[in-house]
Order: sequence, then C-alpha cells, then structure tokens
Amino acid sequence: MISPTMAVAAAGSIISERAAFARDARVARSAALVLDTIVFGFITFIVNSVYGVTEITSSSISASGTFMTTTTAVAWPWLTLLGMLYFAIPEAMFGASPGKYWMRLRVVRLDGRPLGLNEVIVRNLLKPIDFLPILYLLGGLLVLGTPGSQRIGDLAAGTTVMYQHRALEPGATRHASRTARRILVATLLTALLFTAGFDYFGRPPLVIDGMFKEHELLSRDLTSYSLGQPTWGLGTARYPITGDTATAKCKGEIELTWAAFGWAGSSGGMVCEP
Repeated sequence: MISPTMAVAAAGSIISERAAFARDARVARSAALVLDTIVFGFITFIVNSVYGVTEITSSSISASGTFMTTTTAVAWPWLTLLGMLYFAIPEAMFGASPGKYWMRLRVVRLDGRPLGLNEVIVRNLLKPIDFLPILYLLGGLLVLGTPGSQRIGDLAAGTTVMYQHRALEPGATRHASRTARRILVATLLTALLFTAGFDYFGRPPLVIDGMFKEHELLSRDLTSYSLGQPTWGLGTARYPITGDTATAKCKGEIELTWAAFGWAGSSGGMVCEP
C-alpha cells in the first residue's frame, strides 16, 4: 500500500522531472514559435487578402488635396479567434501546433496526468495575454523564468511543452484517430475551396467598396453607390453602378479584371445628371 507521503513524493518527482524536460526544450520551443508565426502570418495574409474590408485609418487635408491611409483586413476579433483555432485544434488532436509538431515537441501536463481538452482550451484562451505587451514578450519571459517553463496559459492549465520522446506514457499528450484526421483534412480542403471561390466570385464588391473609400471609384465626388448584378467573363466582372454626389445622380458601369493577385479595377465610366 502506498502511503500519502509516498504519493506526494512520487508526484513531486514527476513534476520535477517534467520541469527539467521542459527546460531542455526551451530553444526548440522558441524555434517552434517562429515557425508558427511564419505559417500563421501567411494564413493571415491570405485571409486578409480574400475577406478583408478596406477601412480608412487616417486622413488629412492640405492645400494640394486630401490624403489618407487605408488598411484592408479582417476585424481583429475574427483574427484573434483564427489564431486561437490555429493553435487549439492541432493541440487538441495531436498535442502540438504545426510549429511544435515540426520541432518534435508536445504539450503535456506538468503533473504527469493525461492531457485533456480542458487544458488545451484554457492554455489557448489565455494566449492573447501571453502576447502582451508585444511579440509574445510576457509569455517568453515566463517560459524562461519559471521552473516548468510555463507561460500564463500553461500556469493556468497546468501544462508545459517538452520533446515528444519524453511523452510516451498513455494519455501523456493528445493523439487523433484516423477518422479525426480525415475529418480535419476534409475540413481544410473545404475551407480552401470556399476561400478560392469567394476570392473569385465574392471579392469584387469588397474591392469596389475599397475603391469607393479611397475615392478612386469612377467619380471621386460620390457620396454613396449601389451595384447591380454582375456580368461575368473570363477573368472579368462587369457591374452596373448607380450613385449620388452632393448635387447629382450618376449611373454607369465598372469592370474589374482578374490579375495574378486578385481583382483590380480596369475600366468603366459614369454619367451624372443634376
């Protein structure tokens, strides 16, 4: 029979051992973060390019005209959610984000118990805090400064990160079934096909809206506009357009052309009458 004292000592030994394993993986964990940043940066670029909305970030008026800066991006709450899913889904399935997987790292519980979904969810919900104030500074300092190499999310979830060959106990990390892997692949392919379709058929109105906000939509004096049903050609989309200026009503059409990096305005015109 194992006494409570022996059980506590055994648990302490496991925590101490796993903390040492986590410290050994600090450099690889940093490399994994760099890889994840590159991959997620590319995903963010695609998402912003396809689904992003153009917004004016600043403007100024001078004697030579009005100057403004704009950005085309998806709203930050959606990007934050996307970032959480990027880490949480693979960690829930494989015990590692793509970067960790490539660096042969796995997320585990520091106390040696099986890694559950609750721990994965908690550590990723708190990830935005670890990014404070910039560039993962808080999380990085905690990984370097805590005995178990734990950032805020790890401390709350009781998790850490170590090399996969150290996590061989049953349930030590997450493992996806073949069915789950197939569902993931099917989901990713569906998302890819949907994004490609939206980029071609759904993106043009967003491009036109961006031109309007940047005062590059046919008439710079337009205060509002509306689009009709498009006519599609091979690499072209032609929209009938009506709009208003301060003193007139306008109508015409605009044609977008598909280039290597998406849609761009190419031709069109409007006639305005008081």
